[in-house]
Amino acid sequence: MEHRARIELFAYPWDIVDRGPEAFADECAALGVTRVHVTTLYHSGKFLLPRNSRHKVFFPEPGRLFIPLGSDAFDGPIVPEQGELAHSGWLDSLAATGLPLAAWTVFHHGSSIAARNPRFTLRNLYGDAYPFALCPSHEEVYTFSRQLASAIVSTGRFEALDLETIGYLGYFHGHHHEVSAVPCGPLEQFLLSLCFCDACSDRARALGIDIECLKSQLRDILDARFAADDSASRHPDNMEQIATLLALVPGLRELVQMRIKNVTALIHDIRAAARGVELSVFTSSFVGSPSNIWMEGVSLPDIRNTVDAVYLLAYTSDCDRVNSDLVFCLSQVGDPARLCLTLNLGLPVTPSLGDAMSKIDFAWKSGVRRFAFFNYGFLGAARLRWVREIARELQAREEK
Repeated sequence: MEHRARIELFAYPWDIVDRGPEAFADECAALGVTRVHVTTLYHSGKFLLPRNSRHKVFFPEPGRLFIPLGSDAFDGPIVPEQGELAHSGWLDSLAATGLPLAAWTVFHHGSSIAARNPRFTLRNLYGDAYPFALCPSHEEVYTFSRQLASAIVSTGRFEALDLETIGYLGYFHGHHHEVSAVPCGPLEQFLLSLCFCDACSDRARALGIDIECLKSQLRDILDARFAADDSASRHPDNMEQIATLLALVPGLRELVQMRIKNVTALIHDIRAAARGVELSVFTSSFVGSPSNIWMEGVSLPDIRNTVDAVYLLAYTSDCDRVNSDLVFCLSQVGDPARLCLTLNLGLPVTPSLGDAMSKIDFAWKSGVRRFAFFNYGFLGAARLRWVREIARELQAREEK
């Protein structure tokens, strides 16, 4: 009997190299994993790796390729550098095992790439650059993303391509020593996430948006919020004021739609350039609820017939929030077969296996049959075994 449930696992190349590609593939098979998402290009980080024999605290090479791509794949100013692992042969060895692979690729999030190309970064309504984010309104960034996707697919090693951070990144980043001491809730973060770089401003003017007037309006609102820093004893968490601005400020609605149309066009172009593989898009952890992915320019209804899967990053311990986001995202995607519930099995997001199963149970009842887990290298041995227990449970349900 063929089982419809799919169990997918995210993994970093350095953990695969430490384990050994063949041993890693055997371990995945024992866990019931049907696909592994491996990093091809990634951002900076500081990672605690409990099972890695070479490193316990690891800093990856930021913004560098972990797979070999020819420099002739890129004909613009943005060219990612090759990392130490790119030519180590790990990908060839892993692919030779027959383990189905997805190319987990970060596109517009990367301090290293952005630092080398500062004129292409996002700029907020005060003109401050965000050195961790490339802005896809720049033709050079748009072209880089399309060429990166095409080059990865051309390696022939992957059956799927993951589009992570394919839109406009937001204000919240988890940056090194990131600090804010004034109330900074959804409204503040949303306004600080809007990009007013030269490319975005030019696009807006071409659409008839009075970008300077809009910028002034939004700055006044944000300045008033900052001036009233004693108005709240905690960060506000409501979304009503964002909805009010979108309803009452036409220029803001048009700016949001401009961003959505640009990202939708980019994903359509990547689909054309990445023939022969599945195409997946992630919801985002940068904008709070995964339902807010529109803030990054990603409209699930506009791309649902372009991509093959949407990965709902349900990285919260609140089961009710996860269920609510799943219902909403299903209404946007339209088909539960295209939705993959993605859970972080680590602490503090997942207190217990029962907590993970409660989220999976609701998704299963909603028709979802794809489940992915983050992350092979971050989990201790006991929590990694949860993947096997979940796989067995879902297989047993299908055999009933």
